[in-house]
Amino acid sequence: MPLALKALALKTPALNTRGEIVVPAIAASVSSYESLPDRLSGPMTRGQALTLKSLAIEAYQPKQFEKDLTRAEAARRIEALKQEIALADSF
Repeated sequence: MPLALKALALKTPALNTRGEIVVPAIAASVSSYESLPDRLSGPMTRGQALTLKSLAIEAYQPKQFEKDLTRAEAARRIEALKQEIALADSF
């Protein structure tokens, strides 16, 4: 693997063969950002479903779990339930 690609993979500066510092460009992985909307709007993952269901039961809010949520909505509900449980545990 060329040194510049290793630096990009590590996201850290490296020296090229001439001793010059090579800093990987942040925009070098633009293709990964193109699929970002698909990753957020797609159906929730199995892990999200399991986490959401257990948190909903723990928070006594079983209606928070629905089978047909997007990944973004599932993540939002998981975070909200975690905060609510943490608040309840603080008393």
